[in-house]
Amino acid sequence: MLMTTFSFTLKKLYHGAAAAIIILAAAACNNEDDWSPYVSQARLENDEVSASQPSVTITTHGDPKKLFAAQIIEGGDWCSFNSTTQQHTITGKMGENLTVYLQYNASKSSRTAKVEMRLDGQSKILSFRQLGVSDNADYERSWGEQPHYNDGDDFIYKTYYTTLNDGRRVRNYSICYDYDKLVSQWVAYPLHDVYLGPSDYEGGGSKRTDVWAFDDAVSKYNSQTGGYSITSKYLSDLDTYNTYTNPIIPQRMQQNIIKGAYNDNPQGVRNLNRGHMLPAASRYNTWMTNAQTFYATNMMPQNGSFNSGSWAKIEGGARSNVCKDTLYVVTGTIFDSGYVTLTTRDRRVAMPTHAYKLLLRTKNGNTGKKISDITSADELISIGFVFENSEDSKNTTPAQAAVSVSEIERRTGFKFFRLLNPDIADAVKSQCNLNDWAEFR
Repeated sequence: MLMTTFSFTLKKLYHGAAAAIIILAAAACNNEDDWSPYVSQARLENDEVSASQPSVTITTHGDPKKLFAAQIIEGGDWCSFNSTTQQHTITGKMGENLTVYLQYNASKSSRTAKVEMRLDGQSKILSFRQLGVSDNADYERSWGEQPHYNDGDDFIYKTYYTTLNDGRRVRNYSICYDYDKLVSQWVAYPLHDVYLGPSDYEGGGSKRTDVWAFDDAVSKYNSQTGGYSITSKYLSDLDTYNTYTNPIIPQRMQQNIIKGAYNDNPQGVRNLNRGHMLPAASRYNTWMTNAQTFYATNMMPQNGSFNSGSWAKIEGGARSNVCKDTLYVVTGTIFDSGYVTLTTRDRRVAMPTHAYKLLLRTKNGNTGKKISDITSADELISIGFVFENSEDSKNTTPAQAAVSVSEIERRTGFKFFRLLNPDIADAVKSQCNLNDWAEFR
């Protein structure tokens, strides 16, 4: 009862934030055509901001010899040009992106911020609104991977953020965490080249960090030992929340697989891996971007032969379909009747009977459009793959595993890719054409 009450409270407090509309308004002039051609090319990259969104990106275009000046003229108590200190003014070269870091909005009231961009004696105001916490969960509209929340279920919904090597603060992945089974029902994430490189980083050239840790651990590479060290306490042990990690999931509600894989398995279950739902190989940009994939909340008990066999081929195939428009992915678990519950270091962890992966992207791959703005089903492609979580699946081919997204919706009760235009959603999610996908044909 205590655990149920706690999870329900988390869901109410942090169930997500409703989307907000970013308003771009001119300050010095009413006619954008009269502005300097450089100032007019400064604009907000995203058109929605939620209570938990950690940053807003301002893009600039133009002659890099031109320098702009930016100032936060409203909202300075919760906005900054620096992720760790309050910084309200900054200069930069045209063509560079500018990040405005946001604090978590824990209230139910929305708030507005304004950034003034100045160049050649002219100015432009970029204004955006961040909504407060809402019981009606929503996501930022450019997040094409996000499924709908299931309002009737007491799951914990959470998004992990990371800072890329170019300084951008972005989402890493989102989870629908089942605190009863200690396994995520789904993990949703974008796939793009920005997450896959560079080829090496701290870690002596090793891209896989192997930082097996509980949710929210912060780590770094130790060059002297060739291993890693935790640089801050697990936030789940603290009484306060962290801006980028709400809601907190206590360690007692996570799989205890930090020092090894699953043990004390019943019914002769053997050869189980700590199976990544977001693969480590899909996050090689920075140490922490990769280290976050080793959180216990991103793991499922997975048959080792299946994990290294057909499942690994599907994961690699997904990366082969990365495009400029972003590939949107959902990895999920299915618990059919008779699923096994493992007792692992005093934690009862459910073993899924099946695992699935869903993919969505533009067919062209380079349209520059948001998923939510596309009105023709012919411009999008989607597909799903579902496997039995067993030794028998190690050689299953993509053709044998391929299903439609609609079929996985039927089996799981979740609605996926919530930002699809409702007029085309059914047509897009009913697709199952291997010929549309490299490596799966």
